[in-house]
Amino acid sequence: MELQHTTQSVGSLETVYDGKLEQTVDGDITLPEYCPDILRILKCSVEPAVHAVQASGERAAIEGSARVNVLYAAEDGSLQSFEQSYPFTRTADIGGLNEQAALQARVKAEFANGRAVSQRRLDVHGMLSIQLLARRRREEAVLTGVSGGGMQVLSEPLRLSSLEALHSTSFTLSEVIEVEAGAPAVDQIILRHAVAVTQEVKAIKNKLLVKGGLEVRVVYRSRGIKEPVQVLHTMPISQIIEAPGVSEDTANTLRLTVSSLDAAPKADGSGAARLLELTVRVGADVRGYAPAELPVVKDAYSTQGGLSLETRRLESRQLVESFRETFLARETYDLPGGIQSVLLLGGEMLPPETTVKNDTLLVAGKLKLSIIYLDGEGQIAAADKDLPYTFKRNLKRGEGALSAEVEIDLLGMQESVSGGSLEVRAELAASGEFFAAQTHSIVSAVTPTEEELPRRSPLTIYFAGDNEPLWEIAKRYRTTMDAVRLENELGGDTANAGQMLLIPSV
Repeated sequence: MELQHTTQSVGSLETVYDGKLEQTVDGDITLPEYCPDILRILKCSVEPAVHAVQASGERAAIEGSARVNVLYAAEDGSLQSFEQSYPFTRTADIGGLNEQAALQARVKAEFANGRAVSQRRLDVHGMLSIQLLARRRREEAVLTGVSGGGMQVLSEPLRLSSLEALHSTSFTLSEVIEVEAGAPAVDQIILRHAVAVTQEVKAIKNKLLVKGGLEVRVVYRSRGIKEPVQVLHTMPISQIIEAPGVSEDTANTLRLTVSSLDAAPKADGSGAARLLELTVRVGADVRGYAPAELPVVKDAYSTQGGLSLETRRLESRQLVESFRETFLARETYDLPGGIQSVLLLGGEMLPPETTVKNDTLLVAGKLKLSIIYLDGEGQIAAADKDLPYTFKRNLKRGEGALSAEVEIDLLGMQESVSGGSLEVRAELAASGEFFAAQTHSIVSAVTPTEEELPRRSPLTIYFAGDNEPLWEIAKRYRTTMDAVRLENELGGDTANAGQMLLIPSV
């Protein structure tokens, strides 16, 4: 007995590697002559950056840098800053890694400690954690039909999202901007922050056309001026991203992440440092999903001989919805010693907790605030505070268990001082995708056996159970459902309790 199998290929996401690497940051810093002496260290931080993520064979390499920034109070009561960058390279051996794998590396500072050895020397220790993720598109064949040899097949339509595109890449944007008219010249960069905001994504074959903006915030200090100066600027994004597999017919997701940001002061025509050269590396992670409906084989038998069936579990994942929403979080703080004004406000997003329950998405997390301020006596002080936030959203109903992949970005912050208390308002953006997942038991292979079917009479009388499927009756007697329907003038797929059926042979 010869059988013909038909299959259909679907793409799914496979995680090849998901691990954490550590990178120490140690430095013995001597202040240059132009920096005033240290009276008191206010804040020591490490700003990590990823410059390249590459694969060679089964080895992944991450090239990056750790920028150590030290904020301190000088003897004249002014806020001072010094920074120094340390490059690093980390590698990981990953079995099964190939050129088609999409690599992502997220780096964050676990801790940073700075100690003044003298008024001119600093001892710095820190630790970075590098979350390395390697994923690839796995194509698998799903059995959709078997014919020949008197085959009878029970099929069930299955709807899913087939992953057709998976690609990670990066691009660099640079621009020279002028500080606001009337603002003082740039002496030292104190804080940098940028977030990518997409406004329009259009797909053509194997490419995404992306428009949006990089919201950049730079805080600097100027010589002779105590209060730092803030620069806000939007760098336009107009980019063509190569993404093999995407098209007008795929549901495409794009996630842009700022991997590194550099802001360097430059002199203008008058010789004053009133220009900022901005260089930003942006990581782009693309996925493209094609809706698919295929008839998976749930059961099979032959009217002419025995069969051996192999079954397996199939995980189907359907993209239900993509979203991006902005929301606000606010908190009021009483700081040690009171507060007159804020000199510097920085924020770092901590990893949130994401839960999906009763068709509702709940994301809860914290924004770690770094506050440099003048206390009630006019002295420079520092404090770290947590700003909690909650994001809630109702989900579209899908077939199966719902899950979500969500990112929270910091868009901007505002502060106000009233009655000796500080209020901070943060504008946040939540973006992600909802998926509905199901697990199915399907037939993966059908093989003829040498089993001989028993002989039986041309017509058999059978009394059916309540709502007994005609498939099970036909399978038991190695006939066909159509033959049973025709012989008994039935219109449905089940029989009534106690109904007498005439079972013909074929």
